[in-house]
Amino acid sequence: MKEKIRIVIADDHALVRDGIRARLELEETIEIVAEAEDGFQAIEKARDFQPDILMLDISMPNCNGLEAAEQIHIVSPDSRILFLSMHDNPEYVRAAVKSGASGFLLKDIGASDMVKAIETISQGDYYFSKNISVDALKPAKEKPENPFNLTEREIEVLRGIALGKANKEIAGDLGIGVRTVESHRQRMREKLGGGNAAQLTHMAMELGLVDKSTSSTLAP
Repeated sequence: MKEKIRIVIADDHALVRDGIRARLELEETIEIVAEAEDGFQAIEKARDFQPDILMLDISMPNCNGLEAAEQIHIVSPDSRILFLSMHDNPEYVRAAVKSGASGFLLKDIGASDMVKAIETISQGDYYFSKNISVDALKPAKEKPENPFNLTEREIEVLRGIALGKANKEIAGDLGIGVRTVESHRQRMREKLGGGNAAQLTHMAMELGLVDKSTSSTLAP
């Protein structure tokens, strides 16, 4: 006889836990071995029961699901983690993937899909709700490097230059004087070892401050 998939449900809402338990207990291949109200309890239950899967709500008091996942990997290394959330916030999804989760479900998922997710994860695969954006599964873009050590204000001025704005317009946008803008441009040229508007625009594109299609090169 096939062994049952042993599960711990962690959610701070008793009604949610009861609903998940009631549905999953209809499945002959699934066994709910424990419940937890927050991340700390989830860690304890993981250590005590060594479940196959922990269903973790991301937003829990005291210790949220993401924080708990870190310790769960230590106290129960063979357990796989399936996150639950009300929101498909890309940052949450990426953090879940980074934490080593095997899946991410939105709480509006159908019962049959929840069972499918559990079965898929128990076999060593991954499962994400269909309506989670593909972009959310991609690593967050790192901020461009700043090899010339430009200040934040210089970067703002540089962006304006790349967008084809005159000094007066940049000054108005940033609430500074035209002479201040000119000073920032001069300091950027010094850091670059020279450079006209075209070269400054190119640098802005290299730093990812503007898209090539939106930039406009000014005369020197």
